[in-house]
Amino acid sequence: MAPNREPRVGGLSREARAVRGYERALDRVLRAGFTSDIDWALGLASVRPDRQYVLAEIAWVVLNSGFRYQIVRRLWPKFREATYGFDADKIILDRERCRRRCLQLLNYPGKIDAVLAAADAVQGDGWKQVVLDAQQPEKLKRLPFVGPVTCYHLAKSLGVDCVKPDVHLRRAAEAAGFEAPLQLCQAIRDPEEMLRSRLVLVDIVLWRYGEQRQSRGWPAWSEIFWGR
Repeated sequence: MAPNREPRVGGLSREARAVRGYERALDRVLRAGFTSDIDWALGLASVRPDRQYVLAEIAWVVLNSGFRYQIVRRLWPKFREATYGFDADKIILDRERCRRRCLQLLNYPGKIDAVLAAADAVQGDGWKQVVLDAQQPEKLKRLPFVGPVTCYHLAKSLGVDCVKPDVHLRRAAEAAGFEAPLQLCQAIRDPEEMLRSRLVLVDIVLWRYGEQRQSRGWPAWSEIFWGR
């Protein structure tokens, strides 16, 4: 076997099977109507964060941590109103009232206090440091309720082209024969192909496939990558 070459199984390299599996997953995701996921991922390349955007994205990650996406999505407009459109200065000036209003929406003091702490963190030029830290996502764990997986979610939202190593991506990587989600997504990524041009795009397609797989009866990861 030539050095630095992956073994071929059934005529296809591991990388080729990864791409084929991704294209199968992409087809299912698109036919299921999740084109907004694609638009969101492609749009991240042009994100230009400011203080309110950074605070809103931190709040989104904090509130979603361990919760159903649908719950936070439903409450999100009211959270925006309760936090003055995620205006850090106004939150700090009216902290107790803001806290009471948020707790009326979601009675989870730890999360609400984490959002208020994030308002302190982004005050002044603090938001610029958060954007800088996002280039090394693990640094974002300094923020309350931002952990070893969600730090990558936040980094993606701040414009960093990275991969969130959540349970769906880990399962996909294992099934495809890769050590980690990043290696799988790197094997699939191709800057010349729009629908796999960035890591965040590959990430969201694989995540959505994994998130929907059981409820829609879609094939297991092993079949996606290794089936004929």
